[in-house]
Amino acid sequence: MHEINSRRLAHLVALAEEGSFARAAERVHLSQPALSRSIQALEDEFDIKLFDRAARGVATTAAGKLLVERARRVLFEARCLFRDVELVRSDALGEVRIGLGAHAADILFPELLVEFARKYPAIKISLEIAEAGTLMEQLRAERADFVVVDRRETAIAPDVTMHRLTGHDGGWFVRPGHPLLAREPVPLAALREYPLVSVTLSAFMADAVRRLLKFRAHEAIPLHLECNDVAVLKRVVARTDAIMFCTASSVQRDALHERLVRVSIVHPRKLGLQFALVCLADRTQSAAAEGALALAAQIMNDASRAARAARGTHPARAMTRSR
Repeated sequence: MHEINSRRLAHLVALAEEGSFARAAERVHLSQPALSRSIQALEDEFDIKLFDRAARGVATTAAGKLLVERARRVLFEARCLFRDVELVRSDALGEVRIGLGAHAADILFPELLVEFARKYPAIKISLEIAEAGTLMEQLRAERADFVVVDRRETAIAPDVTMHRLTGHDGGWFVRPGHPLLAREPVPLAALREYPLVSVTLSAFMADAVRRLLKFRAHEAIPLHLECNDVAVLKRVVARTDAIMFCTASSVQRDALHERLVRVSIVHPRKLGLQFALVCLADRTQSAAAEGALALAAQIMNDASRAARAARGTHPARAMTRSR
């Protein structure tokens, strides 16, 4: 029976990912000769060549790729084991790390932070706001306990668990008194006459905007302002003739005197965001992380329901339900 410690498996993964003995050695805090001996010992143990060495670096062989994938899983399970032991001992961890898309963050703040602090006053919460691809990388690197993204922006995969939330209706919003409102309903092409402000667009969202506003495939979307703080974007829109895509739930949370107005579109398309809470499969969450996840789900779902309930007050501004 082969007996290989997790340290040596970490060396294997590091070399495969870095493609260089020098960079991998620095990553695992070893000298380059020591790392070379560790990898050689693995190859001798299995009697298999794991890497092709060359002057420009190393390349993982087919057999090496198989072992690297298994090694990643073994290391993940080992980390989960020690995490579970720590959870059993302490019943909590000192930090909860959450990744949020910009639109999700605007809906969740500040309620999530306030309620979490009230329930878990001794626990630190760390937040990262970014586009879905970056957040999923953070999740898979175990630098986030869970993330909130539009579920259409990430493929369903066996290594993650996705908890769907209530859909959030959306549309194009402008300030009260905007010139477009005097002409409505307007064709979607009319939106192109005014500056467009937006959060950083993922490939999925950029494609959706390009199709909706009929930009050609080779055309760059002409964003006047790109910012991952939706509150800032709304303030810009409230003081200029810019337009933005936003969820009704986000606009509904603003004070009445600050609230934007949805543009009525000729033959409107169904718009909205389909949020999901995503976490790693088979990974035990701390009590605090479970609490934060439940809070996030409750706030997101309540905000969606509140926005839909408000539609009856302003039927001309009704949001169409997202699928």
